[in-house]
Amino acid sequence: MIGYGDASKPQFLSVAEGAAMWEDVAFTVMGTGTSGSSQPGFSMSPDEAKKTLAGLIQVRDSLNEMHYTVTTLCAMKAPSQDPATAAMHHARVGDGSKLGAFSYGGGHIDLQLGYVNELIDRISKALHITVNNDSEQRGRFEGMGA
Repeated sequence: MIGYGDASKPQFLSVAEGAAMWEDVAFTVMGTGTSGSSQPGFSMSPDEAKKTLAGLIQVRDSLNEMHYTVTTLCAMKAPSQDPATAAMHHARVGDGSKLGAFSYGGGHIDLQLGYVNELIDRISKALHITVNNDSEQRGRFEGMGA
């Protein structure tokens, strides 16, 4: 979750709300020989879409590793119960009534994962549609005996 607003009353975006920022953005993968796009949003060639998708998958893998790390950090127990150590532990992990820095960091990672997963999904869908259309057109030409 990402906090925003007045520090005394923070408001948070959920992962779903973060992914929803792409709700009205279209991704179009244009086949060979196509120039320009009449649709709003992003247009890219199949090669560009594949490269972008590969890069986004690497980013997602990295974010998943960070998510695992932050989950482990949030599960830590304080090494001792002296006041200084307990205060530092509460600031980093939280005390049950309020979140610590690691929890807020984990929320940011969750939001980024939602964002990247939505991009991967939309580009994959756009790429799949183009691949299917290219295959269909190729089949039509081959069926004509050309």
